[in-house]
Amino acid sequence: MSDKRAAGDLNRGRVVPRLVTFGIPLVLGMFFHSLFNLVDLIIVGKLGPFALAACNQASLILLVPQLIGNGINNASIAVISRNFGMRNYNRANANTLQSFIVLGFVAVVIGVPSYIYATELNLLLGSSDEALGPANDYLMISSAGLFSMFALMQVTAVLRAGGNAHWPMVLLIGANLLNVVLDIALVWGYWGFPKLGVAGAAWGTIFARVIFAVFGLYLITRPSAPVRLILKRIRLRPRMIWNLLRIGVPSSLQFVVRVFAYGAILNLVTRFGQGGALHAALAVGFRLDMVATFTGVGWGAAGAAMVGQALGAGDRKRAATAGWAAVVLDIVTMAGIGVAYWIWAPWLMSVFGEDPKVDPRYLVTYHRGIEYLRIAVFGYAFAGIGITLAQTLNGAGSTKMPLFLDTVGFLVVQVPIAAWICTHSDAYLRSDLWWSLVGSTALVAALYAIVWNQGGWKDKKIQ
Repeated sequence: MSDKRAAGDLNRGRVVPRLVTFGIPLVLGMFFHSLFNLVDLIIVGKLGPFALAACNQASLILLVPQLIGNGINNASIAVISRNFGMRNYNRANANTLQSFIVLGFVAVVIGVPSYIYATELNLLLGSSDEALGPANDYLMISSAGLFSMFALMQVTAVLRAGGNAHWPMVLLIGANLLNVVLDIALVWGYWGFPKLGVAGAAWGTIFARVIFAVFGLYLITRPSAPVRLILKRIRLRPRMIWNLLRIGVPSSLQFVVRVFAYGAILNLVTRFGQGGALHAALAVGFRLDMVATFTGVGWGAAGAAMVGQALGAGDRKRAATAGWAAVVLDIVTMAGIGVAYWIWAPWLMSVFGEDPKVDPRYLVTYHRGIEYLRIAVFGYAFAGIGITLAQTLNGAGSTKMPLFLDTVGFLVVQVPIAAWICTHSDAYLRSDLWWSLVGSTALVAALYAIVWNQGGWKDKKIQ
C-alpha cells in the first residue's frame, strides 16, 4: 500500500479519535458549502424583501438537483470506499470515472427542463408577481451552470471516499470565499463589474464553483491520488453505472422528499399566512436550518466513509461503532448551533434585510423569523440523529430504508399535520406549526435509531 493510500485507510487507529480527525475538516467544509446560497440571500436581501423571496424561491428549487447529485455522491462513496477498504483500487478508480459520467448526464436531464420551465417552477412554489422575474433569472442561470455544482460535489466525494478530508475542506471553503467576493461585485457592480442584481448572485456562484472544481479535478487525476479519475480510456461500463444508480437513486429521492416537504409547507404558509412577509420569514428560517443540517452532514459524511471502508475490510463492529460515534458528535454540533441561533436570532434575521426600525417593510418578516428559529432549534439534535444515520446507512449501501423512513416521517406525517393546522386555525401564525415540525423530526430520528440498532444494513452487498 502506498503512503497516500495508507494515510487514507480509515480502518487504522481507534474509531473515535480517527473519526474526529477525519470529520472535523469535513464539518468545516460542509458548513462553508452550505453558505453558497445563504451568502446569495444575505447579499441579495439588501435589495429588498421581494429580491430576498426571489433568491430563496429559486435556490429552494435548485436544492432538488443539488440533493439528487448528493445521492450520486453517496452512492459513489459507498462503492469507492468499500472497494478501497477491500484494496481493490482499480475498481475504485473505474467507479470514480463512471460517477462523473452519470452526473454529467444528470446535469443535462435536470438543467435543461428547469431552464425552460423556470416560470412554471417558481409559480408552483407560490412566487409573487414582484419576485417572479428575478427568481426566473436566478433559476435559469443556475440551471445552465449545474455542471459546476455537480463537479465540485463529486470531486469532494471522491476525496472523502479515499480517506482525504483536508482537500475537500480547502475546496469548499475556498469556493465559498470566492463566491462572497464575486457576489458583492456582480450584485452591486463594485470594482468595475456590471451591476446585475439577483442574477449576479447566480453568476458569482457558478464562477466560484468552476474555478475550484477544476483544481479539484487536478487533484484526483494525479497519478499519486489514492483514488484516481483516469481519463485516458473513457468508456461506459453499464454494470457499474447501474450499481451507482441502484444505490444513488433512492438516496437522491430521500433528499428530494425532504425538499418537497419544505416546499409544501412554504406553499401552505403563502396561501394561508400573511403573504410574502411570512413566506420570507420561513424561507430565511429554512435556510438557516440548512446551514445547521449541512454542518452536521459533515459528521455523517465522515461516518459514511468509515462505515464503507470498515465493511469492505469485513469489520462490522467497527462500522457500527463509527455510526454511533458520528451520531453523538453530530448531536453535540447541532445542539451548539441551536444555542447560538437562539441567542443571536434577532441579529441573524436582521442580516437578511434592513433593521425593521429603519425599514418597516421587514417588521413582520423579522418577528416571525425570530419566532420560528427559537422553536425550530429544539429539533436540531433530532435532525442530527436522522441526518447522520441516513448518511451512514447510505455509506453501507442501504439507501432504500432512508427513503422509506423520510417518506413516512415527512410526507405521511409532517405535511398532512401542517396542512391541518394551517387550514383549521390561525394558531400556526404563533407557534403550533413550528412545534409540529419539531415533533415530526423527533419521530424520524427515533425510526433511524431503531433501524441502525437492528443492524440489517451490515449485510448489504455492493461492488
